[in-house]
Amino acid sequence: MKLENDWFIQPTGDPFADVGGYVIEYFREKFPKKNILELIKEATYIYVKNWDNNLHSFFLNSTITHNSNKGQKGIDKTLEYYQSLLEDKRDAQEGYCRITGQKTKLYFAGRDNHIMSGSATLINFHHGFQSGILLSKEVLIRIFFSPLGLIQLGNKVALIQSNNEEVNRYFVKRILDNNFKDLASGISKSLQKSEFSNPANTLFDFAHKCISDLKIAASDNTTGTKGITLNLYHFTNFGASPEIKLYTLPAVVFLFYQKCLSLEFKSDWQRFVNYHYRSSGFKDAYYNDATSTWENKKDSVGYDDYKTWRNPVYERLLNGESLLGLFERWSRKNKLNIKIIEIYQQVLRNMDKRTLQKIQDLTNFIIEDKDFTKKSITRLNGMKSGYDIRQFFLNLIAKNYYNKNEKALITLEDYVEYLFPDGASWRDIRDLLLISIYQKLHETDTSLDIEMPELEAEQELES
Repeated sequence: MKLENDWFIQPTGDPFADVGGYVIEYFREKFPKKNILELIKEATYIYVKNWDNNLHSFFLNSTITHNSNKGQKGIDKTLEYYQSLLEDKRDAQEGYCRITGQKTKLYFAGRDNHIMSGSATLINFHHGFQSGILLSKEVLIRIFFSPLGLIQLGNKVALIQSNNEEVNRYFVKRILDNNFKDLASGISKSLQKSEFSNPANTLFDFAHKCISDLKIAASDNTTGTKGITLNLYHFTNFGASPEIKLYTLPAVVFLFYQKCLSLEFKSDWQRFVNYHYRSSGFKDAYYNDATSTWENKKDSVGYDDYKTWRNPVYERLLNGESLLGLFERWSRKNKLNIKIIEIYQQVLRNMDKRTLQKIQDLTNFIIEDKDFTKKSITRLNGMKSGYDIRQFFLNLIAKNYYNKNEKALITLEDYVEYLFPDGASWRDIRDLLLISIYQKLHETDTSLDIEMPELEAEQELES
């Protein structure tokens, strides 16, 4: 029963077991003189006395959640169960733990002592028609501690896991710090509640905190944030409707987001993101860029309130969908650092930087003539197919030739390799050219009287 057993805290790759390990690690530091059973007692007191046995999203009919186990009875039965595990007094079989891989005594785990597992009545859920998943006592104890390191997100529980151990530990420590702060104040009644109601906002808010607080998540020329991935498990183990959904913020998205939050881009990026928050409960609203508020005839809402609304920018980044339509729509009336789009295209869309340079060259050629710029914007907005933009580029080549410019505007290599390579979308090229033109006009403070059509992006945002 000593604490030296590394399997109480050794990372395993299993998200629930690892959260429990970080909680045990935290408890050891907070209660350095207590052994593992005494730490279990501390956690049990919190679950029963402070949280009123409210662990139904984790354990079904357990020593704590069963209706007959209220108050001291729940405490006694819980401690009796885990003490019997620690003293090897329960029926077990020798084998390899499904999570740690260690050869040891194994115990059946079901919905009463393990999260998102099958039960004895659903034996086809497990390998070899066993009565439950076979786990070591250390893993079962770690699972017991895990609720203290998780958050309530909407009507389910959320766990954020990274492939980086420091990030995982940071996620759990923030929650535990708040838990013990609330316990000391006498206001802790259940899990820490997220201020957000959807996984997308939660993931990007946590990524923001990591980038702000952790050196490992800061930009670095050698490692950068290339390796940091975030997974959010949104689940409930409650009653007859257990459910789990996985949301992933890939490493390339984390890297792009980190760059957007750098001093050079943060202001432009935040304005762009703020404009795209949406709430069905705040009708006929518009974004006031000067005050960073959302307003309608009756009310004005600040960032601390509207940051919990859904945001198509975050949703599209998580779903691997293009942001170019949103960038183009925003660029019509707003200045946006073109480097943000260039980084987005290179990091997330794998675009060759020579394609981006060619777009800039074409933009510089188009904006030399104000009337031609107007005609070009109108024509680009009216395009319906790849044929239209190809014809547009051929006309640019002809115009450059008739202007007797010595340098070719578009070479055969440019056309084949960079403007229309295999797998490229003509819409992406069209949108990038429009964005580049708009930004050049903003930079030169040039105003053009053009009637802008509403694109699909506008309709999607309002739906």
